Amino acid sequence: MMEIKLPNILPEIFQMILRYIYCGKLSLKECDTLDIVKILIAASELSPHELIPHLQFFLIENKVDWMIQNFSLIYKPSFENESFLELRKFCIKLISKEPEKIFDSPDFTSISEKSLISIIQNDNVQMSIVQIWEYALKWGIAQIPNFH
Repeated sequence: MMEIKLPNILPEIFQMILRYIYCGKLSLKECDTLDIVKILIAASELSPHELIPHLQFFLIENKVDWMIQNFSLIYKPSFENESFLELRKFCIKLISKEPEKIFDSPDFTSISEKSLISIIQNDNVQMSIVQIWEYALKWGIAQIPNFH
C-alpha cells in the first residue's frame, strides 16, 4: 500500500480530479465557483494540464461577477502560476479598464501587499493618483488590527 500526501488539495477536490482522469468528465455547472478555483490550482499540481485552459475559460465566460467580488482569490494564483495565463490576462484587463471594480470589491482589503503594489504600479490603470492613494490608505488602515 502506498500513501500519497497532498496537503494543499482537499479530498473532495482530489476526488473530482480523479473522476476527470478516469471518466473524462467534470460537470462545472454543478460546482461551487470556489471549488472550480481549487480544482484549477490542484490541476496545476497534479498534472492533468489539459484541464487548466478549460477551467480558466469556464471561469472567464461564466463567473465574471464572482471573480470580481472575490478578486483576491483569482489575482494571486493567476500571477503565481505560469499556466494560468488566461486568468492573468483577465485580471490585467479588469485592473486597467475597470479598477473601481477591484477597489470597491468586498475582499479588496484582503489582497496581499504584493498584489496591491502590482495593481498600483500598473501604468494602464484608468484612475487618478488621488483615487489610488485613497484606496491604498483604505487598504493600509484595514491591515491594522482593532483600528477604528
